[in-house]
Amino acid sequence: MLVLRFIKMAEEYKKRQEEIQRLVSDFELKVKENLDFYYDSETYEKIIKWYIDNHKFKLGLKAVNIALSQHNFSSDLLIQRANIMIALQNFSDSLLSLERAHSLNPKDENIFILIGQVKIILGDSTGAIKILKKALDISDNKDEIYYQIGLAYQADKKFKKASKYFKKAIECNLNHENALYDLAYCLEITGELKNSIEYYKKFIDEDPYSEYAWFNLGNIYMKLDQFENAVEAFEFSIAIDEEYSSAYINISEALIKLEKFDQAKKYLERSLSLDGPSPEIYSCLGNVNFYLEDYSTSISFYQKSIKIDQMFKESYFGLGRSLSKLDKWFEAIHFFKKAYKIDNKNIEYVKSLAYAEFKVGNLVSSIDLYSKAVEMQPDDYKLSLDFSLIYYESGDIDKAIDIIDHAIEESPGESLLYYRLVIYLMDAGRYKESINVLESALSLNFDNHDVLFDFVPNFESQSALIRVINQFKNSGNR
Repeated sequence: MLVLRFIKMAEEYKKRQEEIQRLVSDFELKVKENLDFYYDSETYEKIIKWYIDNHKFKLGLKAVNIALSQHNFSSDLLIQRANIMIALQNFSDSLLSLERAHSLNPKDENIFILIGQVKIILGDSTGAIKILKKALDISDNKDEIYYQIGLAYQADKKFKKASKYFKKAIECNLNHENALYDLAYCLEITGELKNSIEYYKKFIDEDPYSEYAWFNLGNIYMKLDQFENAVEAFEFSIAIDEEYSSAYINISEALIKLEKFDQAKKYLERSLSLDGPSPEIYSCLGNVNFYLEDYSTSISFYQKSIKIDQMFKESYFGLGRSLSKLDKWFEAIHFFKKAYKIDNKNIEYVKSLAYAEFKVGNLVSSIDLYSKAVEMQPDDYKLSLDFSLIYYESGDIDKAIDIIDHAIEESPGESLLYYRLVIYLMDAGRYKESINVLESALSLNFDNHDVLFDFVPNFESQSALIRVINQFKNSGNR
């Protein structure tokens, strides 16, 4: 019986779609032949909705303008026109349509919300808040109005006020998923994330079967690097709603952080079975197989992801990482470049491409990219270690020393920078300076001195430096 019911529903849906398609074709033919015609407003709404649903916004605009010429006082048509103008990024025109719709139907709260959203886009957060607060007097869905006011304050970077209204939205509707999410974002910005755990737990006490509250509590634990707690919260969310796909993805991220890759993979496979293929899920499956060191499988999933969305930068980056693990550096560069072309502000993309260029001997390109990366993230000491190595291996020791000196200015407490400087100074023949730097390195972290032996196989022959290490060890200062 259930199968027959499903077939009947599918047939009815197909029939409705065919009717709308015939209606659209009839409309387009009449417009093309410049005929006089008339449709009622509801028929126009169906035609225009079809254009919007199919992203044919310019044709939709033409249709709605014709419709309004025949139904000048239809607020629903004006709302459709406003939505089309938003899609075409003509926000000022959209606002004019909405304000006209509001004058025709002053108690439609959806118009209030749309006006507020457009004003936020136009940078008029104050105006958005003013119109949205008026909507509170007439709205039956105060949770959504409070949420929209919170978004206006958030756009204005008034995060504490935004948090206040997101909380009001949640108090009206414990399952307002977006309010729960945006509240966590604002609390993170204001440094109140840790204190918010009890706040979320209070809502869970009031409604322990809110999968959204458990889900967002898990997200907070993720942001606080409390991954075991995050897994537990996501598990509760999934127990309440076994088809909550986002929870499967987020629990897999937490499990990856805990290096429980096999478990993470199972949750991702469940998410895929629920929602079907997407560039995101394929990329996530690529990542977990990368961590499982199954690089051929990770490559396959990344390729599937890109096949769906050729601009999905995360999968290009994943392909580059997987290929680099297989020492296929020239191929890795190809995909790192694609990721970098899409997002040249991503520090990981810059660093990975820089290192790959170095591995194939493209020193000029590598140096340019490392220079950019250091400029973007001057306090990343590992980046400076890698960058300096290029100059060191090419014989420009003075430049290598200069890079490490600048890195020490940015991160004066990082012992590995001092140990690397010891090696460079030694090779430059500046032995007295190398001893002074070694003493600083040993004071910061004695145990890290092993890197000297890893970096220089014959380090034991440097008697003066070995003497300093042994004296420091025997002095009890380690």
